[in-house]
Amino acid sequence: MSPTELISAFTWRDGLDFGLLFLIAYGLLRVVQGTRAVPVLVAVASFGVLAWVVQALDLIAVASLLKYVFSSVILLVIVVFQQELRRALLYVGQRLLPQGRREAAESAVGELVSGLERLKRARVGALVILQGEIDMLSVATHRGVPIDAPLRSEILVALAVPHAVNTAHDGALLIEDFRIARAGIICPLTEQHLDPRFGTRHRAAIGCTEETDALALVVSEERGELRLVQHGKMSEALRVSELEARITTWLTTPRVEATRAPAGAEQSRADLSVELSRAELSRGDAERSTVARRRDAGDSGVVRSRDPADSTVHPSGVRVGAKKA
Repeated sequence: MSPTELISAFTWRDGLDFGLLFLIAYGLLRVVQGTRAVPVLVAVASFGVLAWVVQALDLIAVASLLKYVFSSVILLVIVVFQQELRRALLYVGQRLLPQGRREAAESAVGELVSGLERLKRARVGALVILQGEIDMLSVATHRGVPIDAPLRSEILVALAVPHAVNTAHDGALLIEDFRIARAGIICPLTEQHLDPRFGTRHRAAIGCTEETDALALVVSEERGELRLVQHGKMSEALRVSELEARITTWLTTPRVEATRAPAGAEQSRADLSVELSRAELSRGDAERSTVARRRDAGDSGVVRSRDPADSTVHPSGVRVGAKKA
């Protein structure tokens, strides 16, 4: 069949068929990404390719062996992937039923806020990032280590507590689909001028939210404060109840609305940059003026008064060039 005949024979049912197949494959890969199921799926796919080659070459003995192997594949998949299948069903249910997603979000937020509150009381610093639509790992300078653990306050605290054997506590924790996906992620730092009391952790929180649509939560170890960062803007210190409400709103809001920057955010950011530039220029002019004044004073031995109406004054205190009454 020629390409022209193939295209003419292609109907909307074929398009629907391929579209559904693509969605199923994408959903499957999304669920098993970063889990132990990936190597097994690769092995199953390899057996499938091998079976096709064996059938094409008409190798009867090997084909019979592979036939018996594939007859048990369904049972093998159920036994080996029972956790992944449960996770996939939960994922589909949360997407199809908004109420189910809201309940899952409320449960996850409760565990998350409980863990952050414990870290706050213990003055243990932490950076937790909630994944948005933009992949956080695409901007990270270090991807950290995969965890893929349920979101529990005990696990959150254990990963954040600094210890000699806990090398992941210095980086950020990544929350995705209500699970702790990774730990020890190194985020890009912002170039904004921040108050000196904010350290590297706050700079990383702002930096990652400037480049992605993620939501960052920061626990300050010095002041025991909880702050929320979104779209490169950091909130004031929040109470636990305020933080819980804002996280719940972010999780239950449709991604298109949640990822949209607030109106005027870009203009405010540009205005801030202009103000900072003007401040830097003014400070530079003042410093240059001071240096020039000191240089003139060193050359002539005369210090000029700051008041233009006054006459110049010699270092000895004698008025030079004073106006006569």
